[in-house]
Amino acid sequence: MANHLLSFFLCFFLFFFSSSSSSEVQRVPAIFVIGDSQVDVGNNNYLPVSFAKANFPPNGIDFPSKEATGRFSNGKNAADFLSPP
Repeated sequence: MANHLLSFFLCFFLFFFSSSSSSEVQRVPAIFVIGDSQVDVGNNNYLPVSFAKANFPPNGIDFPSKEATGRFSNGKNAADFLSPP
């Protein structure tokens, strides 16, 4: 039990003291996501030779524009929720 408590406080203090003290939020220039269709963002449309494209209906029907975006997913994925608006 003592080891768990020590680990908790160590993680808490590392998180607390590693956070930035500035009030301004720093933005990252890009997020690189490596994965499969769960993080598919339609990059195949920009490849000169690609047989796996999703730029046709019904892909993208859940987006406000109702247009195919080149994604194999219908709506936002995990990378969209991580990225800034």
